[in-house]
Amino acid sequence: MSNSKRISDDYSEKLEDAALAGGAAETVRRYGSAIKEHSVAYYGVDNEAGVRLTKGLKSISESKINPDFADSNIKQQAGFSAEVKSTARGNAENIIRGRSTRFRRTDDLGMVNDPLRDVVEVDASGRVIPGSGSQMKFVGGDPEALLDKLTSPKYQKYADNNVPFMVADDDYAALMGTNGNDGIIDRRIAELERQAKRTQESGNSSVAAQKRQEIAKLKQIKKDLKKAGLDRDEAIEARRNPELSTAKDIAGLAHRAGMEQAKYGGAIAGSIAMVTNLVAFLKGDKTFGDAVASTAAAAGTGAAIGYGTGFAGATVKGLLQNSSSAFWRGVSKTSLPAQMVSSAMSVGKSLHRYFTHQISGAECMSEMAQDGVGTIGSVMCSTIGIAAIPAAAPAVVGVMVGVGAAMIGYTLATAAYKEIMSAMNAASYARSERIRIERECEESIRMIRQYRREMEEQVDRYLSEHKKAFESCFMTLDDAILHDDVDGFIRGNAEFQGILGGKAQFSSFNEFDGLMRSDEDFVF
Repeated sequence: MSNSKRISDDYSEKLEDAALAGGAAETVRRYGSAIKEHSVAYYGVDNEAGVRLTKGLKSISESKINPDFADSNIKQQAGFSAEVKSTARGNAENIIRGRSTRFRRTDDLGMVNDPLRDVVEVDASGRVIPGSGSQMKFVGGDPEALLDKLTSPKYQKYADNNVPFMVADDDYAALMGTNGNDGIIDRRIAELERQAKRTQESGNSSVAAQKRQEIAKLKQIKKDLKKAGLDRDEAIEARRNPELSTAKDIAGLAHRAGMEQAKYGGAIAGSIAMVTNLVAFLKGDKTFGDAVASTAAAAGTGAAIGYGTGFAGATVKGLLQNSSSAFWRGVSKTSLPAQMVSSAMSVGKSLHRYFTHQISGAECMSEMAQDGVGTIGSVMCSTIGIAAIPAAAPAVVGVMVGVGAAMIGYTLATAAYKEIMSAMNAASYARSERIRIERECEESIRMIRQYRREMEEQVDRYLSEHKKAFESCFMTLDDAILHDDVDGFIRGNAEFQGILGGKAQFSSFNEFDGLMRSDEDFVF
């Protein structure tokens, strides 16, 4: 490959990476904040706002159950879980769509046991929006029994105060009808209309009037009925297994973030590739077919990278945003979550190029320092300021001491060389001064070469020693992704952390589930 072509390819790749990272920031911000709502719902604490909820999914799941009435107890408690989960899902959607209003349980606003409303909507200032209150009802054994309760005298107070009902999504579909078919409400209305007509014709006006009142009530319920945002089974699952329920919601939002970013990633990478391949075609460096195939491949790769960035970045941001640590909450407000993912991908590219002999060890370490560690470090330092850095794992320290010394020397010598050359070109010096500077340049060049050799040896030794381990981990991760093997993916990630001297908190989904159930904090 010619030097000019390599420079062009590197420029295109860096332009693509920068565009993808920049485009991911907004997606990660919105979906990460949405994911945070489910962390709040599970723990019952909004660390960012400094607010503790009356109930969280975790605390509801720990409620006592009378063995003699276990089924009814579970269903009653599932109603509370439904309120918490519905509120979290509603807030997540508002955040994603850029709406400023939020849903709140009346109990969490100090309006404990409000006789009419379970959930209200508040504006950006936290003020309750008039008329926004709803009563959630996950009652009755089936939709028919639910409607009997909604129309009973016991529930007349809600109709008298124009308070709508929120019901399970599956109940809503049964009551309202789907795919053009009449629901239970319409069928009851039709039957009551027939009864009213018959009784009116038979001269029983009072009974006919009563039927018309029942019809009016059903029509009002149908007009005001709302979906809660989850079905009955989901409410039961949130009560019985809040960890799994929360994980599903987080994964669902992360997937949506990934899909949204995949569209941008494919468009950005495809657009850049289209321009570069068009130029190559016009210059005769590529055939038309090769240019089209290369553009399509780049768009596919960009979409895949975009999906990974959106999925992982949103998840990381959401968990950090509700962390009990003020430091990590501060990190969540920066572009670091998205940068962490894109930087990890950049490091992966550098390692791949090194192992396939496209670049030297020194170039590999330089790229990793600039595109990986350097990017993350600059974001953290410029936004958060100086922070305590935890001690590195012993296995990594030994390597970094040797490599770090060479890199420091190499960096300083290179900086000195650039400064001296800049001084030579900036002004005209006397002959004796110029000779002195030239000698210093020669010495700087000698030092650069020496430090480069030392760094090359250190890097080559470290990477060659771990090459098989890296390849094994990557194969494990690839195989797990292809076969939807969650435990395999987690295990491969844990092995990778072990190679770098770290220790994973969990190595299987069961261990992750146990960690979610425990009071132990996630270690980021």
